[in-house]
Amino acid sequence: MKLLLLEDDPIIAEQIRNYFELFDHRVDHYSDGAQLLDEANPAHYDIMLLDINTPGLNGIEVLRSFRDLSIDTPAIFITAMSDLDYLKQAYRFGCNDYVRKPFDIEELEIRIEHLVKGRTERWIAVTERYRFDMKNERLFDGEREVPLGRKERQLLHLLLKNRGHIVSKERIKDYLWEDQEVCDNTLRTTMKKLRDKLEENFIDNLRGVGYRIRHA
Repeated sequence: MKLLLLEDDPIIAEQIRNYFELFDHRVDHYSDGAQLLDEANPAHYDIMLLDINTPGLNGIEVLRSFRDLSIDTPAIFITAMSDLDYLKQAYRFGCNDYVRKPFDIEELEIRIEHLVKGRTERWIAVTERYRFDMKNERLFDGEREVPLGRKERQLLHLLLKNRGHIVSKERIKDYLWEDQEVCDNTLRTTMKKLRDKLEENFIDNLRGVGYRIRHA
């Protein structure tokens, strides 16, 4: 698991880093929000831990910048008791959870595991480059969303739901067009539209049978 940490208190930062690195997790620590924005890509992390009130660019401003880019890596805020107004802002800009200082490191671990588990069930890493949001049927190339038509989204969702297995042409047509009568050419056209938007080919064509997305 990879954690992105914004924390200006060196003692708290060291506590978090030492604990999670003990379990072979990676913690990338920044004490400056502007530097984090310049250097870190949160789409490459499983979780963000953000101090809600750091000097200069604070955690809320950092999160807002990422959410404006449609980056939805889960975020847990680290806050003091006096930060209630800041906390309200944090939730408005996409905060997922928070812990109050001083906090038990094992409580933080439980909250992280809960969020990461939910994300794992929702997001699928198609390749090292592409990831797919199964809930909202959205494909991302790094931070950029790949614009897909409705049928293309449904097709990708079906193939990923059955990853590693061949999905027959008949099953795909039933799933995409329900009771409508469509020919194989219609399916091939939809598949071509999808592939034309991808810069990696991860969809196998089993001629005369169906299609399959390989395991990563």
